[in-house]
Amino acid sequence: MRDIRFSKVFRIGFAGLAVFFCACGSEIESEGREEHPLPEGVDVVERPPGVAGDIFTGTSAGTPATFNPLVAEDATSSDAIQRLLSGLTRFDPVKDEVVPSLAESWEISEDGRSFTFHLRRGVRWSDGEPFTADDVIFTFDAIYDERYPNRMQMEFSVGGEPFEVEKIDDYTVRITTAEIYAPFLLYIGTAILPKHKLYEAYENGTLLRAWTISTASRTPREIVGTGPFRIRSFRPAQRMIYEPNPHYWRADQEGRRLPYVDFFIERFVQDQNATMVAFASGQSDHQAITPDQVAWIRRNAELHDYTVSDRGPSTSTSFIWFNQNPGSNENGTPFVEPHKLKWFTDQRFRQAISYGIDRQGLIDGVIFGRGEPLWSSISPANRQWHNPDVKQYPYDPERARELLEAAGFERRADGNLYDAEGNRVTFSIITNEDNRLRANMATVFMENMKDLGIEVRLRLLDFSNFVNRIMESFNYEAGLLGFTGGRDPHGGMSIYSSGGRLHVWHPNQPEPATDWEARIDELMQMQLRTLDEDERREYFNEVQRIMSEQMPLIYLITPNIYEGLRNRWNNIDPPNMGSLIWNLDEIWAEKRLLR
Repeated sequence: MRDIRFSKVFRIGFAGLAVFFCACGSEIESEGREEHPLPEGVDVVERPPGVAGDIFTGTSAGTPATFNPLVAEDATSSDAIQRLLSGLTRFDPVKDEVVPSLAESWEISEDGRSFTFHLRRGVRWSDGEPFTADDVIFTFDAIYDERYPNRMQMEFSVGGEPFEVEKIDDYTVRITTAEIYAPFLLYIGTAILPKHKLYEAYENGTLLRAWTISTASRTPREIVGTGPFRIRSFRPAQRMIYEPNPHYWRADQEGRRLPYVDFFIERFVQDQNATMVAFASGQSDHQAITPDQVAWIRRNAELHDYTVSDRGPSTSTSFIWFNQNPGSNENGTPFVEPHKLKWFTDQRFRQAISYGIDRQGLIDGVIFGRGEPLWSSISPANRQWHNPDVKQYPYDPERARELLEAAGFERRADGNLYDAEGNRVTFSIITNEDNRLRANMATVFMENMKDLGIEVRLRLLDFSNFVNRIMESFNYEAGLLGFTGGRDPHGGMSIYSSGGRLHVWHPNQPEPATDWEARIDELMQMQLRTLDEDERREYFNEVQRIMSEQMPLIYLITPNIYEGLRNRWNNIDPPNMGSLIWNLDEIWAEKRLLR
């Protein structure tokens, strides 16, 4: 049976390889690196010097939707932006601490509310223009401008009060918070924007329409940054080719400007089988491997000289939720039919659904036993913030039926479930079609619900349509999605806060719709205002307990994360959490001998 399955994977995968490995031609013909002096404030890395050259190839299941940090809300766009733009600080996942980035040092006031940043001198944007304090001021002006709603407006405030950002001189910036802001240094690492490139769009009101995928396709050099790479070429749904930023401000101990690689090529391939086969046949350098593909890919490891690493539980979460938005569209039609909204806003209904999900069945059938049930909004991978003492919902269809009966539902002789008004309980669930594991989980969920007399209809959508429905039109009943997870509770502010854009079950609330949402709002502010980590953990543990009781997000499973990497790459330093290639600017390859 294993051999049959292995052959089937290759049969499906090779159908996509011709597209996957189309020749890049002149797009990767190197004219040689631009030579520019290193800045006065160069950051000399600690890892051993390497050898410049070679091409690093990876894959992504999605295409960036934007290159504008104010707009980006998906992981694919955010990953691309991190390669192009730098922040004042950055997080080193191996040291497990915040380290200097565009700011080479800082001082903190005695009251813990004022931070004075000293910027690296001589740093230039990728187009050669100087980076100064004016860019930092511009970035925060853009974030706080009400014309440009963005999730950072909430993240960069305490008690609703924005930070005070002032320029001391061309290389010094002071940022002051209204109250203690515990994760300040971590989150102040947001991407700094180039004033000289985006000021006109800021002034004329078009800033949120700047740096689109059209910009990257037609005039990639218009997107300038201080990160390790710039865009050489971009073909939506096909590939992105990055080349080194000729003005990057990091260098090795021999004075060689990073990154080492000549090009980083990222292929956008929705057919996950094709990407897996490509890596397993030695055609790409790095691959995130889904748990259901691990066994057969490991069999080729020696032949193609790569290693598949088990990174432990994923930091991401997967969940099902119901649309509880009570609003209407522009025609006055409710987003959710009133009788269904009544179901979805009933805590007993949501808890019953959770008891009716066979999570162990999901683990065994979908990810081949490589994972564990998920009960909290924070994955067990994040040991610092995960609360194991939350309400759990082991598979218990009888308990689910009891809760449904208590909520006024009735299972009739036809085997179907009806509410107190005689409406049959049926709803549709949407998820993105490019994620096979989610589609498979949704299929198992549908079968579980049949056992409760509930009919579920699955709709698979392309990712952009999926995001539009849950973020803009609200034209859906239930969804299955995942969040990538973060290192600090504040990274989920837009999810937990009732006014947040990612508060997906009922986003952008002007006032909390329920008492429990109001309590979470309060707790999320309280955890920001103390530097006592135990106190922060106590507040956030309560947030997780409330989420597990109320079940606005019905958590499913946490798969183990597997990564494949070609063995020829050096300076690989695996972190406790995060990708093996988190330091892509520092990795280098052994020279290959021609045969």
